[in-house]
Amino acid sequence: MTNSAQIVLTGYVGTEPKTWTTNSNTPVCNFRVGSTRRYFSTKENQWKSAETTWVQVKSFRNLATHAMKSLSVGDPVIIVGALSIDSWEKDGVRHTIPTIEATSIGHNLSFGDGMFKKDESLKNTPQQTQSVPSVPSQNSSSQAAVSENESSAHDIVDAPVNI
Repeated sequence: MTNSAQIVLTGYVGTEPKTWTTNSNTPVCNFRVGSTRRYFSTKENQWKSAETTWVQVKSFRNLATHAMKSLSVGDPVIIVGALSIDSWEKDGVRHTIPTIEATSIGHNLSFGDGMFKKDESLKNTPQQTQSVPSVPSQNSSSQAAVSENESSAHDIVDAPVNI
């Protein structure tokens, strides 16, 4: 197992996804995601926005193909992948940008509805042959009881934050 920094990023698609294929015919999709941290300033008694962080997202193979078909500028997304820093030199100036090589990309359903459409062409690939875990019943003895005075995960409500 290699050591790499894994990251989960939420933000908005900032550039139209672009796709191409490598010399070995591997599909690649790139786009940028902007993420702006929101915080409450007790001093000013209001919500504030920090500076937007821009991250390049790279995806490969089936994920690249699906991202190209599914994403548009402005879409709220959740990205999971390995974090790295890409750097290059242009006109004598060194440039860097944080980059995520995505392993998962999805729409952030905190801000809207979605509908998943399974890619039937992937039916017999190793990724798709994993079994889906069964959901325990509500009467499962392994489920911890929650008293009236305790909160459960279902009681937690996050207020949407506009970025």
